[in-house]
Amino acid sequence: MTPIPPAYTGLIGIGLIAVTFSTELALTGFQKPATWLIGFGLLMGEATRRSGLANWAGTRITARTVSESAETQPIQTYRRLLLALSVGAHALAFLIPSSLVRILIIAPILTETGELFDDRSARVGLFLGPAFATFYGSAGILTADLPNIMLTGFGDSIADHPVSWTEWLYHMYPVMGLTRVLLVCAVVYYLFRPDQSASVDVPTETGGDASRTERRMLAALLVGAAIWATDFIHGFHPVVGAVVVVVLAFLPRVGVTDFESVGETDFSILFFIAAVFAIGDGLAYTGFTEDAADYLLALVPTDAPLAIILSVVFGITFILTFLMEGLAVASVLTPVLIPYAEAVGLPLTPVLMSETLALSSYFFPYQSAVLVVILAEGTADTGDVIRTTVACSVATIVLLLPLQLGVFTLLY
Repeated sequence: MTPIPPAYTGLIGIGLIAVTFSTELALTGFQKPATWLIGFGLLMGEATRRSGLANWAGTRITARTVSESAETQPIQTYRRLLLALSVGAHALAFLIPSSLVRILIIAPILTETGELFDDRSARVGLFLGPAFATFYGSAGILTADLPNIMLTGFGDSIADHPVSWTEWLYHMYPVMGLTRVLLVCAVVYYLFRPDQSASVDVPTETGGDASRTERRMLAALLVGAAIWATDFIHGFHPVVGAVVVVVLAFLPRVGVTDFESVGETDFSILFFIAAVFAIGDGLAYTGFTEDAADYLLALVPTDAPLAIILSVVFGITFILTFLMEGLAVASVLTPVLIPYAEAVGLPLTPVLMSETLALSSYFFPYQSAVLVVILAEGTADTGDVIRTTVACSVATIVLLLPLQLGVFTLLY
């Protein structure tokens, strides 16, 4: 029920760690590149909104998707819009490293597009489909969601095991990226679609050509994406790409908005993220992770095939997501899994990725801040959100998880 905002909870946690242990340990989260990747991601989202690029893209997609016969073919029009908007929302995952930010950007576009239909199911589907596509599909892209960034941050800091952007894409994107987006579209289409008698208002605007400001913002985002995609050459952390985008977006006379607008961005979530990293390092500092790793070693069949071990890792993470928010699960469990994987000689990359799979298979809004934001937008009610999350998560576990574990088995 979040009686205390997560950011304020993080602030309390930082203070308690400072008093109990040391200020160095309490503030260690602010030294993590992953923390600042999230911070710069917030600025990227603010610049994208202010440039008008998001609204232009939505109008353009709608105009190109809806045909002149839309009024007489509501179901076909809805199906085409659902797929186009979902793929477009998923494409933003390559450019903006936060599901939360992407949903805040596209929510007004999705709501306005849904108003083309007088059928509520169509409006809900056109909102939830793209929102869940950019959320669930982010598991396949390293920089697309906070758990991915946090887990690889732990792997780098605790085990000195960095995972590159391209390595993550190669392992995860075919199944948990593009295929999962298509699965989400199929689930949403099954749950929410208009009646044949529904009416559709064909938009008169075509979106036109992008303005100079919108083109500059798109160019800045593409530069960042190029830096992320070539990390196997230069070895830069993804935060470097985010910094470049922010510098270009706010550069006087070249950028898309004034740097003074930075003051309007809510950075309070950074306190929560920093506290999460401090908790992870603190668990290792106190020896808790070593004890917990020994306990896990007794539970997991270490002589079993890799797919079985990764399934157990998935199951442990999945159960914990019912007890606490996903980022909190990552902060508590990852420092345990890393020494466990090292102790039994498991490849760390698929272990971290298996944890990510569980952290993107939610059932209820309280399990993820992203789901809370989707619900708070007001287009879909609690029942709609829960039905969709349950259906998407069950379909992922039943259909896609075995495929992904099979990929890990082939690669390792």
